[in-house]
Amino acid sequence: MSATVATAARRTRRAVRSRVSHSRRPVSRDAGTLRGTLSKYDPRRTSLSSVAAERARTLARSEDLVANDWAAASVVDSITVNTIGSGLRPQSHANAQRLGISPEDARKLGEDMEWAWQLWNRQAHVSGKLHFDDLVFLGMRSLLRCGELVHIPVMLPSAGRDFALCIQDIHPARLCTPSDRRLDTSLHDGVEISPYGQPLAYWIASPRSTSLSRSYRSLASSEFQRLPAATGHRPGVFHCFRAEEEEQVRGVSRLAPGMKLFRHLNDSLDYELMAQIVSASFPVFISVKDPNSVVGAFAQEEDEAPGKHYQYLEPGQVLYGNKNEEPTVLQSNRPGSNFTPFAEMIMRAMAASVGMPYEVLAKDYSKTNYSSARAALLEAWRVFMLYRTWIVRHYCQPIWRMVQEEAWLRGMYQLPKGAPDFYEAIHAYTNASWIGPARGYVDPVKEITATREALDLKLCTHSEVIAERGQDLDEVWDQIEREQQRLRKMESGTEERDDNSNE
Repeated sequence: MSATVATAARRTRRAVRSRVSHSRRPVSRDAGTLRGTLSKYDPRRTSLSSVAAERARTLARSEDLVANDWAAASVVDSITVNTIGSGLRPQSHANAQRLGISPEDARKLGEDMEWAWQLWNRQAHVSGKLHFDDLVFLGMRSLLRCGELVHIPVMLPSAGRDFALCIQDIHPARLCTPSDRRLDTSLHDGVEISPYGQPLAYWIASPRSTSLSRSYRSLASSEFQRLPAATGHRPGVFHCFRAEEEEQVRGVSRLAPGMKLFRHLNDSLDYELMAQIVSASFPVFISVKDPNSVVGAFAQEEDEAPGKHYQYLEPGQVLYGNKNEEPTVLQSNRPGSNFTPFAEMIMRAMAASVGMPYEVLAKDYSKTNYSSARAALLEAWRVFMLYRTWIVRHYCQPIWRMVQEEAWLRGMYQLPKGAPDFYEAIHAYTNASWIGPARGYVDPVKEITATREALDLKLCTHSEVIAERGQDLDEVWDQIEREQQRLRKMESGTEERDDNSNE
């Protein structure tokens, strides 16, 4: 009996060991090995010391592309124009319920706030030359081109200004770590952060005139300004970028993923264009007729006069060669028959790398019908609204709050009776929505009919529909009411009698 028990125990132990051993052998994944076609695919993470250098080089390449490449410029212009356009307009929505005031008082307060904003909008820039709408436009271009925007709020009281607050735009390249602070572990590419990753201060290069020819990254800390990230409840620096990675400190250009495609397609188009120019100028190549003679372009008999050598050709020019030389017309077979579909494929990949449809990047709707055009524009509109919502949240709304704070302190509007103090409910007072450029229509009849049915079924509001057209609900309805009143007067003849009585 004991032998049987011992045998059973040994079998049980072997089975357990077998199961344990088997559970320790996970499936090998090709993605984590160096075998097959992935044998040489072994990327390395960038070291902290080289992050700043790579980002600075990416920034320089991106700026060059936007300045010289049509496709990169098209991406930046398309997103900026559709996201910002002529500007973003705030629409005050003071929370009447939380403030304990009537809707009429909230509406009157909102009108006063919007008027104060219009006054500040005209003098928003530190130079006094740009409106806030221009600053938002510049900020969006900087976000796409450089990956981030850096703007500084400045209190600049001076004669002729209604507000002291103004905004100074800074090129992101000026935000960097001084050369003598690179061993400081709290400084990450110009941003001083806390152990929890919270920005504490920003180091902005402010070189003296003798240092203008030097790189910002080579300057010492004595030629930098250290600006705190916040002063009390007010931001000290607007450093805005779309975080796409954990623990990200600086932004990266939107063109970075497809930069190789943008650059190489641009070079390919240049070479093809040059081939067409050469072919169109009807060039002539001088070849040697007698194979036993030395090339006439480099050798002549001692008693012969120097030969004529041509390096530049004019269109349609007739040239006479030297002895033992005959003209041969150069012919260009470029571009090849597959160049157009190849270039289109590359442009589709470029458009996908920046999250835009091909039709928007290339401005090419020649191969689209109503359904495909609408699908492309809807996809593009999602991207535009994403950027608009982002810049409103991180840039426009905080500045709106700062403007309304100063307007209240200057007595430009009064709070309703019985309402709480401004600082006690600052977010309720400064609640607002922002209206941007209209989306537009592909087929107005179909889309307006669909909008009317959505309103009838209460699937949307009049405010949303009018905002999509880039207009303010109150302004539109007030204008309609004024027009209807005048129309009724004209129909009844009251307006004509009023005009005669005035005479």
